[in-house]
Amino acid sequence: MTAVARTFPDYRAALLMSLEEEISGEAFFARLSSFHGGRASRALLMLAEVEAATASAIRPLAERHGLSVGDDAKLRASGQAEADGRQKMSWRELVEEMATTYPVFVQEFDAIMRLAPEEDRAKLEILVAHEVAAVRFAEMESRSDPASMAPLEEFLAAARA
Repeated sequence: MTAVARTFPDYRAALLMSLEEEISGEAFFARLSSFHGGRASRALLMLAEVEAATASAIRPLAERHGLSVGDDAKLRASGQAEADGRQKMSWRELVEEMATTYPVFVQEFDAIMRLAPEEDRAKLEILVAHEVAAVRFAEMESRSDPASMAPLEEFLAAARA
């Protein structure tokens, strides 16, 4: 199943949606980690960290544009509920779903960057970078590459720098 990229006619609405989805995404991956053990759980917790770092990086942009995030608790609950719907999926199924559906988010974040005012673009690069890291992870993990977590580790190291 390949997802179709959404279109965004309005930058501010797209920025707010992105931030809210990162907040929800952190809870999504954290909840998924509780359904798995070992390496899978560690990878999912790392994906939750990637989402959190991305949300933290773009939140100041949203605030500068006068945008208010919805209730963080509700956004987190939404992410947890989405994860609950995948509770029965195997690790392999989850990774394959990520590898086939997440590339569309790279396209979406590229489109949002093109809508953004020039002064926001450098800060928005993290949106694309975090999704590229997630896609690379999923592709590598689906091939059972033992270095699959490297893209996530590299992203987090850069985000913390």
